[in-house]
Amino acid sequence: MPNPHPSALRERAVRAYEAGEGSYEAIAEQFEVSLSSLLRWVTQVRLTGDVSPRPRGGGWRSPVDSGVLEQVIADQPDATCEELRRAYNRRVGRGATVSRSAIVRALHRLGFVLKKNARARVRWTGPTSVGNGPRS
Repeated sequence: MPNPHPSALRERAVRAYEAGEGSYEAIAEQFEVSLSSLLRWVTQVRLTGDVSPRPRGGGWRSPVDSGVLEQVIADQPDATCEELRRAYNRRVGRGATVSRSAIVRALHRLGFVLKKNARARVRWTGPTSVGNGPRS
């Protein structure tokens, strides 16, 4: 999401419209902003008296309770992420299951560093030519 327009630009555009220097379309074109932005700014000034950008909303709240996860880690300090997920889901009960990726993100937020699984197959290609052979 792009950054909001500066408050100084907003104030100048709204002042120009309120002073009757032109229509919404003309002022929006003059200040090179969209018509809908100018409409929102004028409405915001009329309602609140301020043109400063509103705080950004949205976001997503993690379903993982960090306190419960820390208890699970204390009980099973050497568990894999999948084992932590199963233990976490058992501890919180039915209806509140979380995914492995949610556990991984929660571990990163808590400051844990994840080690790659040593049991995974190593992807390695052997030498493609003989190193000490005669040169042609």
